[in-house]
Amino acid sequence: MNLAQLRAFHAVASHRTFSAAAQALGVSQPAITQHVKSLEDAVGTRLFVRTAGGVELTPDALDLLPRVRQVILMLDDIGARVDGGRSLAVGHLAIGLCAPYVAMPILERFTAAHPGVRLDVRLENSSSLLDLVAQNRVDVAIVTMPMPHPDFACDLLVCQQVQILVHEGHPWWDRSHIEAHELIGQRLVTREAGSMTRQLLETALASHSIEISPHLVLGSREAVKEAVASRIGIGIVLDQELGRDPRLRAVPISDIGIKAGEYLVARREARGLGAVAAFAAMALDVFKEARPVPG
Repeated sequence: MNLAQLRAFHAVASHRTFSAAAQALGVSQPAITQHVKSLEDAVGTRLFVRTAGGVELTPDALDLLPRVRQVILMLDDIGARVDGGRSLAVGHLAIGLCAPYVAMPILERFTAAHPGVRLDVRLENSSSLLDLVAQNRVDVAIVTMPMPHPDFACDLLVCQQVQILVHEGHPWWDRSHIEAHELIGQRLVTREAGSMTRQLLETALASHSIEISPHLVLGSREAVKEAVASRIGIGIVLDQELGRDPRLRAVPISDIGIKAGEYLVARREARGLGAVAAFAAMALDVFKEARPVPG
């Protein structure tokens, strides 16, 4: 068993195809295949089952994955310390995002400071991202949550407020705010059920005995914005994710304070190691003015 075998195993487990793993590590696919086979011979068990769409991890692989990822992070961390803490010369970091507008300043600075670290970025809703962190399929995620999750290391980056997204020409376009009861009867365009923004609004409205049903459910924030801009209905948005589309405007709900935090989430055992620690430090520096979410 050697480091090349462990890196190959981790890459296949993260990317779920041998070809994507080879591309991520900058080696040939036959090399990945041979490393994985050698590792399987060393541990005496099969690690992957090939499927039509790629590979699935066996129970033994799922048990091995957290330990392998911990070894890789520790080696990257040792490499940086041997280099005097100046930089991570090489490495790999799998990042999960639900709020790209919040994350882009961090990614910009991190890639400039650590050009040798290969980034693998995934966009998912908050619920899916927590599952990916727990499954070791991403190393760190930026997740929308009302409070820190007890199972992970969570660092608050910035507070956000849920607002209503309207298109130009909508009766609310020039309003400074609306009240919750005005949402009744409106055509709501929203994300899927796993979206934290949607969950926050629905929970807040339920506490006021207000129930609204989505008129249209879409799978991405960008699709929701485009649907609202096309006047299909109104949407939901966090205030720092509005962007600069002149066709759209966000209007606060005055009688329901729906707030959440953007948290950097990692497994506790990985939070202080290698590229995870470097990314967390960069994120906290970018959002050093962040304040706790009001109770």
